[in-house]
Amino acid sequence: MRLNGLDAVTLGVEDLEAARSFYRNFGLADGAQGGAHADFETLDGSEILVRGANDAGLPSAVRGGSTVREMVWGVESKDDLAAIAAELSKDRQVYEDAEGVLHSADDDGFGIAFRVERRRKVPPAPNPLNIFGATPNRPINTPVDFHEAVRPAAMAHVVLLVPDVERSARFYQDRLGFRLTDKFKGGKGAFLRCSNSTYHHTLFLLQGEERGLHHIAFHVTDFNQVMMGGKNLLAKGWQPAFGPGRHVIGSNYFWYFQSPCGGAMELTADMDRADDGWITREWDYKPENTAAWSMTFNAPG
Repeated sequence: MRLNGLDAVTLGVEDLEAARSFYRNFGLADGAQGGAHADFETLDGSEILVRGANDAGLPSAVRGGSTVREMVWGVESKDDLAAIAAELSKDRQVYEDAEGVLHSADDDGFGIAFRVERRRKVPPAPNPLNIFGATPNRPINTPVDFHEAVRPAAMAHVVLLVPDVERSARFYQDRLGFRLTDKFKGGKGAFLRCSNSTYHHTLFLLQGEERGLHHIAFHVTDFNQVMMGGKNLLAKGWQPAFGPGRHVIGSNYFWYFQSPCGGAMELTADMDRADDGWITREWDYKPENTAAWSMTFNAPG
C-alpha cells in the first residue's frame, strides 16, 4: 500500500464564517464556496473541506463541537485502493463513493478515506538562505521581500488525540503500512509517516483523555515564512497557541495558532526527512523534548 500523504481533511465546524475567515488569513486559496460549505487549497492542491457541524452528509464525529471528520490519504494507484479495501473490509465497513474514493473509519472512530492522489507536483520555492562561506542562494544584490504573501505549499501532518496511542498506532502500522519514526515513552505519543513519504511524520498520535483534533500542520518554505505568516495572523487578530519555535523531534520550525476548527493550525518548515533506514527513537515526554527553543511555551494541553 503506497500512501503518499494527506490529500484532504474534512472538518465539521460550529462557525463556518469564522473558519472561512481563518483559512483565508492563513494563506489558503478559495476552492468551492457556498452557504453551507467552504473549500480551500494549498499550492499543491491538497484540500481543507469545511462543513457545518450539523451537516448530515459528514462522517460521524468523535466528539461534540468543531473537530475533524475525515482524513483523506492520497495513494499511488487504483491497485493501492483495492489493497486497502481488501484489508479494511475484513473487520469494518468500507464503501466507495461515486468519485472512486474509499471511506471507512479507524479504530478510534475517526473517518479515514483514500483516493488516487490529486495533489499537483509544484516546483519547490527557491532556497533563499545565504550561509556564510557558501555560494549565495539568494542572488547578489537581492534583499528579502518581507511583503511577499505566505501561501502554504501543502498539508504536512495531522495530529489526533487518542486515549490509547499504542493501540491506535498499531492500526495504522499493521493495517495501512505506516512507519513509526519516533515515539514518546509510556504510550504518550507516536510519530508515523506514510510508507511512500520521506517526511518525518504525516500523522502524530498524542495521548488525550478525549478523542479529537489537536492540530493540522502546513508546509511553508522556510523560517522567515513561518514568522511572516504568523505575524500576519497576529495582525488579523488570531491568537497564538504555541511558538514560534523549533521542535526537537522532526527538527521543524513551528508556530501554532488557535482556530475555530476544533484544533490549532501550524505553519511549519524544514522537517527531517526519513526512509526505512531511519532508526526509531524513544523520548521522555517532557517540554525540553518538544521544543529545542520557543519564544513561549504555551502548548495546548
